Amino acid sequence: MRHRHPNVALDSKIRGYAGELAFRKWMLQNGIEFSDSNQQDQSSGMDIDFVFESRNKRIELELKTSILSDADETIACAMKRRDIKLIKRGNQRIQDLKSDLHIQIIFKQLRVRKDEWLKKQRIDFEDSVEVIYNKIAAHRFETDTYLVGWIDKPTLIEQIKNKPGHLQKWKYGMREFWTCNLLREANRPEDLVEYLISF
Repeated sequence: MRHRHPNVALDSKIRGYAGELAFRKWMLQNGIEFSDSNQQDQSSGMDIDFVFESRNKRIELELKTSILSDADETIACAMKRRDIKLIKRGNQRIQDLKSDLHIQIIFKQLRVRKDEWLKKQRIDFEDSVEVIYNKIAAHRFETDTYLVGWIDKPTLIEQIKNKPGHLQKWKYGMREFWTCNLLREANRPEDLVEYLISF
């Protein structure tokens, strides 16, 4: 977020929190409680978004949040074209990817259109939280937040290994990502509850 407009950076931060709150709430409604959240893994320095513990297992979950590309326009289109946001760091192998589960949330808002709108808002960061909340229309997160898919690490590793090299990853800007198409390769959100309960 180093080079983003302050209003855009703030909205991006709020999006992350909104995604975490929505995910936690949805899981609680389905009988799943997390033993921990937002912890730092000492060995890697990476954040662990959520930890689920059963009698038999400790499962680390990483929550990914994305806003719609203007070219996609709809969540249905994004699911056909896009992947779970799995960042590939340096020479990392797929086996080195942290977390046991990777979950994707999409916000039903168009990236370029929203960024342009945010840049036009006159925000005084000394104002009250309520005033800032209203100026950036943060209330939209209450209706624009969708859990769209997830993948467990062993399944992801198998998927990547079975793909030709050029289909294993993709690039955006300076970053590389592992592939896992939301429609064809990710699991349905409702199956996540059953998956965790099985432990």
